[in-house]
Amino acid sequence: MTVKYFLRTFGCRVNQCETDELRAQLAAKGCLPAVSLAEADLCLVNTCAVTRDADREALKFLRRVTRENPQARLVVTGCLVERAASSVRQIAPRASLIENDRKKALCEILELPHLKPQPVERDRARAFLKIQDGCDGSCSYCVVPLVRPRLKCLAAETAERKVEGFVAEGVCEIVLCGIRLGRYRDGATDLVGLLKRLILLPGTFRLRLSSLEIGEASDDLALLIASSKGKICPHLHLPLQSGSDVVLRRMNRPYTASDFANRVEALHRRIPSLAIFTDIIVGFPAETDSEFQEGLDFARGLGLRGLHVFSYSLRDGTRAASMPDQIPPRVIHERLKAWRELDHSLRQTHAQEAMGQEREIVLLKTGSKALTEDFLTVRLEGVSAPGLQRIRLQAANLACRDEKIPV
Repeated sequence: MTVKYFLRTFGCRVNQCETDELRAQLAAKGCLPAVSLAEADLCLVNTCAVTRDADREALKFLRRVTRENPQARLVVTGCLVERAASSVRQIAPRASLIENDRKKALCEILELPHLKPQPVERDRARAFLKIQDGCDGSCSYCVVPLVRPRLKCLAAETAERKVEGFVAEGVCEIVLCGIRLGRYRDGATDLVGLLKRLILLPGTFRLRLSSLEIGEASDDLALLIASSKGKICPHLHLPLQSGSDVVLRRMNRPYTASDFANRVEALHRRIPSLAIFTDIIVGFPAETDSEFQEGLDFARGLGLRGLHVFSYSLRDGTRAASMPDQIPPRVIHERLKAWRELDHSLRQTHAQEAMGQEREIVLLKTGSKALTEDFLTVRLEGVSAPGLQRIRLQAANLACRDEKIPV
């Protein structure tokens, strides 16, 4: 009997990549995607544990599964399983729990029958390729080194085959992902070396990099992006987290605000069109009003194109969880408003400066929107042809708010 599966993913782009891999495994076994949760024989939930909200959303969904389809075989994987398996078992005692390191053996673990393979369901225009996993960092707020502690990298030859496969399927933007993407290394091949190999592959496609730490955005990387003739998108996501040196020290981040500013300036010198986005954590323990304002003023002067703004989330087992002077929720809420106003202003400027200019777009999954190389969301009129194409941007096409497009 054909197994119908329902997949739900929480969290980061690496989790999205891993869910795509799980979907491919299931398709290879002849499983079919279910139209709804209610008709699924197998429900697979890939969880996140970076924030309390991620925990809460995943556990809420597990309650829904047990309520709406108690007969389905429930499988839970991801970082919440690594961090709080007891919480999962309390809500879904009959669920099968699979740790991150065992995701690749999912079908063998579940002992699924082998039927006629099915085509993989995916967004044909964009694909995500995980080339690195794990973090050994020591940021005081972060649980990722606790749930993904081992650094692993995809072999360069395997990455080449994966990209070739995507291009053969008609994918025209491949996003390279990793927990610490800049730590990629396969023998003598680092991230820049891998990119040099990938951009030589035949076909019409472009590469986009997901998040990099500021120390990993090297001059060599900038020079390669600048000379790649559009094969590598002029867009980087470089987490700042705070613009106050005092807060950065409490966070145990490995740079100062001036280090960050100097690197951003150097990147812009080498790639004037480079669109840089960043992450900000709001309400870190003991952050004073003056430190908050210092960070806001600093970010305003960096020439950024947009922010991803998050409330600080207390995570048991991290050093920040035991720090004194945790910030009250009402204060965090007020500070969030200011950061989001800055984000909107930065994105609006980015869109306004692009008006009348040409950009190369790739269709998003909805079909009514597209993404430019410098990470502008474009609203389309009517149905657009597949593949990369150049268009001239108009005011009505441009979105100025965070569209939550995965990078």
